[in-house]
Amino acid sequence: MCDLITKYIYRTKRNIRNMVLEVNPHTRRQLMNTRIKIGWSICKSAEYIHVNRCFNCSRYNHRSPDCRGEQTCTLCTGKHKLRACTSTQNDYKCINCMIYNKYNPIKTICVNHSSLDKHCPSLQAQLAKYKQNTEY
Repeated sequence: MCDLITKYIYRTKRNIRNMVLEVNPHTRRQLMNTRIKIGWSICKSAEYIHVNRCFNCSRYNHRSPDCRGEQTCTLCTGKHKLRACTSTQNDYKCINCMIYNKYNPIKTICVNHSSLDKHCPSLQAQLAKYKQNTEY
């Protein structure tokens, strides 16, 4: 039996609609990285994992209303809002990777990227942790 529960639908900046569905493990295995027909459209399916990110301190696993940290720019780790940032792409620093390197001096990772970067090692570690802790 296929139990599809629609969680929500959102639009991207390019006006593409995405639907987030909750399914059982068996249905997930069947749908992963395939195309499915919904109405008259053929759609791609992929796993959706969302990591909460604070837009005040730029760290993971909490949101800005719950933040107890100090304000940090998501691009350069300065003590200002993102709108006020004047740094160039060469000056970008990731606060999450800097914190990782602070507590793991043996294995350092690159910090020369924004904390909004989809390829950030800290973000990829968070996503891997979520996948590892999810029972499929």
